[in-house]
Amino acid sequence: MKKIFLAATLIAAYSISQAQTPEDALRYSWLQASGTARSQAIGNANGAIGGEISTIFSNPANIGFYKTGDFVISAGSNMMNNNSTYLGTSEKESKSSGFFGTTGFVLGKPTYGKGSVKGSAFGIAINRLADFNNRVVYSNKGGQLSRSSMADYFIEDAIANGLNDYGSGLAMDAGWIKENGEDGNGRIKLASPAVDLAMASGLEQKQLISTNGGITELALAGAVNLNERVFLGGTVGFPMLRYGANRQYTEQDPTSNDNGFDAAWFDDDLVTKGVGFNVKAGIVFKATDNLRLGFAAHSPTFYSLSDSYVASAGANLDAGPNGDKTYNSKELVYDYNLHTPYKLMGSFSLLFGNIHDVSTQKGFLSGDVEYVNYMASNFRTTSDDRGSNNGYFTDLNRAIDNAYKGAVNARLGAELKFSPIAVRFGGAYYGNPYKDIAGEKGSITQATGGLGYRNKGFFIDLGYVHTLGKDVLFPYRLTSAPFSSAAVKSTNSRILLTLGFKI
Repeated sequence: MKKIFLAATLIAAYSISQAQTPEDALRYSWLQASGTARSQAIGNANGAIGGEISTIFSNPANIGFYKTGDFVISAGSNMMNNNSTYLGTSEKESKSSGFFGTTGFVLGKPTYGKGSVKGSAFGIAINRLADFNNRVVYSNKGGQLSRSSMADYFIEDAIANGLNDYGSGLAMDAGWIKENGEDGNGRIKLASPAVDLAMASGLEQKQLISTNGGITELALAGAVNLNERVFLGGTVGFPMLRYGANRQYTEQDPTSNDNGFDAAWFDDDLVTKGVGFNVKAGIVFKATDNLRLGFAAHSPTFYSLSDSYVASAGANLDAGPNGDKTYNSKELVYDYNLHTPYKLMGSFSLLFGNIHDVSTQKGFLSGDVEYVNYMASNFRTTSDDRGSNNGYFTDLNRAIDNAYKGAVNARLGAELKFSPIAVRFGGAYYGNPYKDIAGEKGSITQATGGLGYRNKGFFIDLGYVHTLGKDVLFPYRLTSAPFSSAAVKSTNSRILLTLGFKI
């Protein structure tokens, strides 16, 4: 049961809600494209632009355009701002963090002779796929009171699965929930003074969520150039994942009346670590000298993950015996596997000027359209589990199918060359992955820009990405009482610098 509860915690109490929440189920798959400062400045619309190291992580066929080699190193900073609205009350929170961006090298080699292979390339790079550093706070203080309590969730969980040491059992120890006689079938009934107060007059609620970590992928790629017309490439990726989350939830009586309940709280800490494996394959076709078309397919990422989880709960019941005492769980460690969705991507690039003469090249316009099947996420037990939780994971994956759908993402960018300076701009839109079971709607919109300088084997690029996101958070989900979501509007400013050298 302990293992079941931790898995349920990861996907927001699945055993009660039969659905997932954005911050949990989509955390490792609803990712925006990333790359060097040049790539990010054009909205990461790089699927058919030719020689660019970032394409190792999107369409590796593009590195087949390399005739020599590049070494690049990137670093940047993220500045997150979140504005949440919960039951009519708005809250703001922010967090900044630095990161090590796309870094590595590509070596290209032309092939001379009469064969169809005119060149080949090999590359190794690392890339920051996701940055989990963030802070969100939401509450309804001063707004509409909640007519349900987290105690409702603990009661539903206990009825469905029995008391456990990481949620409902802690709530029982604290007096947040309690036994209340038996029903007509001899089963113990549960009640809570918090539930009674919520139904009678309402509760104030607040949650602070602080997260850290990210996903960094090491990739090895190769590509070939066939008759300067068709370029084929493949990548093997090894993402390294770390995610940490601290959630602090409180609910309280908005009055000072002695009515058997004053306040209660539930805090938990989760650390997820693991590694994964994936494969990417792509093709770029030169329809004309100035028009390139690309297609790429990304396999699921097969993660092996391990979670460490602790929780605590407490309550102040006015005159009750358990007032202001917090009860802590033991640390729970659980290993499992996760398969993220596959991706399909189509791209184009329209080049301006004479591509055979560097001095007359004027830039390009490029675009990507990407399909991601979010409902294809799949949790699995490890071999050490010996199938003891197979039934649970089967139900969990069925819930994912019911909660999510496929979505289309689009990216568009342009580069204008004023040798040795380049000006870049672009944008991207990441579509809604939810089926809207309980008000879930999400999207991400990006506006990008940047500058580049290239001269005598050296280049330096500056990129800026302004991201607007919409998402929802749930403190809990219920089947027997109303519950509400917090709408979160996020703004992320990212600045990235890339230095490069011809090798």
